[in-house]
Amino acid sequence: MEGKRIRRREFLKWAGVAGGTALIQGWPNLLGWVSHSQPREVRIGHIHPLSGGLALEGNEMKDAITLAVEEVNAAGGIKSLGGAKITLLHGNSEGSPEKGAAEAERLIGEGVVGLLGAYQSAVAFITTQVAERRRTPFVITVAVADEILRRGFRYSFRVQPNAEAMARYGIEYLTTLAKTSGTEVRTITLMHENSLFGTSIGDHLQRFASAAGLRVLERISYPAATADVTTEINKIKAAKPDVAIFTGYFRDGVLIARTLTELQVDVKGVLGVANGAFSHPRFSREAGPASEYVMDSNYYYNPVNPRTRGVFRRYQERFGRPMSTHAVYAYVATKVLIDAIERAGSTNRDRIRDALAKTNLKDHILPQKEIRFDERGENVNARPVLLQVRGGQPRVILPTQYSELTAVFPIPRRR
Repeated sequence: MEGKRIRRREFLKWAGVAGGTALIQGWPNLLGWVSHSQPREVRIGHIHPLSGGLALEGNEMKDAITLAVEEVNAAGGIKSLGGAKITLLHGNSEGSPEKGAAEAERLIGEGVVGLLGAYQSAVAFITTQVAERRRTPFVITVAVADEILRRGFRYSFRVQPNAEAMARYGIEYLTTLAKTSGTEVRTITLMHENSLFGTSIGDHLQRFASAAGLRVLERISYPAATADVTTEINKIKAAKPDVAIFTGYFRDGVLIARTLTELQVDVKGVLGVANGAFSHPRFSREAGPASEYVMDSNYYYNPVNPRTRGVFRRYQERFGRPMSTHAVYAYVATKVLIDAIERAGSTNRDRIRDALAKTNLKDHILPQKEIRFDERGENVNARPVLLQVRGGQPRVILPTQYSELTAVFPIPRRR
C-alpha cells in the first residue's frame, strides 16, 4: 500500500500532545517525507481451484505464480517503488463460481492491487465481474471462453488465446496436416465437457469445421466429473469419423484416451483442442500407451527459447514436478501483472490498469511475439501450437518455427 498520508489537523493534535513547537515549525518537511514514503509491500492475489476435482491443476498454477513472485522479489522487488516486495495472497475457488466471487471480494478487501485467475471459464466469468465492479486489475491465467471479455470490461486482460482462436487454429492445423501428409480428412466428431469452457469451444469448432468443408458427424457433450465415457465413445466408433476431436480437463481426458484404446476406435487422428490432459506432462504416465500419437492444439510454451529451460528447471527444483502448460501461463500472467505495477510506479489500481493496457512485453517464454492487449483486453499475438505425444512426451509439430519434430499422421491403428 502507498505511504499513509497524515491529515494536518491530526498531525497538529499529535504535535501538541508531544509539546513540539519545533515539530510544528518543521511540518512541511515532515509531511512531505511521510507523503512520499514508499510501500514496504505490494499485495497481489490469485483465485484457483486449490481443492476438489481440479486441485491438481489449481495447485500447479499456484506454484507457478509463487515462483514468479519469488523471482521478482529475489531480483530486488518493485524497483519503481523503492524495492517493495510482492506479497502473494491465495484464494481457493474450490471449483465454484460463487466461492470464487467471494474469494475475489475477500482478496480485494485485504488490499490486493491486482488479481490472477481462475482456470475455469465459469469462475473467471464471475470473478472478473467482481474485479470490474471493484475497479481492480485482473489478469487471466487460464480461462478460454470468449464471453469473459466481451462485456466491455476495462480491468480484465487475457494472455492466452481465447476460445475462438483455439478452435480456429485447431481446424487450421488439422487441414494443414491433411494437406502436407496427403491424407484425406472429410469427417470429424466433436466431444466436449458441458460447461462454459467446452461449450464455447465446441460452438466455434462446429463453425470453423463447416467453413473448412469438414462434416461433423456427431457432437457429444458430457460432464467433466464423469466416471465413464463408454457410451459416448461408442457413438464416435459407430460414426466412423476421419478424426475425433476432444475438449475437456485432465481426468476426463485421460479417461477418454483409455476408452478409445479399449474400444479400438479406428480413426486417422485423435485431436484435442484446449484439452487439459493431452498436452499435460503427466498424461502419458496416467494414460499409458493410449497417449501415444494423441495431438492437442493448445496454449503452450516456446520450446526453442533457451530461457524456457531455465524456468522449467527452477520450477522442477522448487516444487519437485515438471511444469505444466497451464502453470506456464500462470507464471507469465504473473510477470505481466508485475511488469505493469513496475511501470505504473504505484499501487493505485487505476494506474496499474492503465499500465496493463499499454503492455508490450517481449521478455517471455510463450510461442508468440510480444504480449500486447487490444481494447477488449485480449492478447493480440496469442496463438496455440499443435502438439503430439511421442515417446511419452508432448512435442510441438506446428507451427514450423517452434516445431520439435514432424507429425505422424495418419496415426497407427489403436489396438
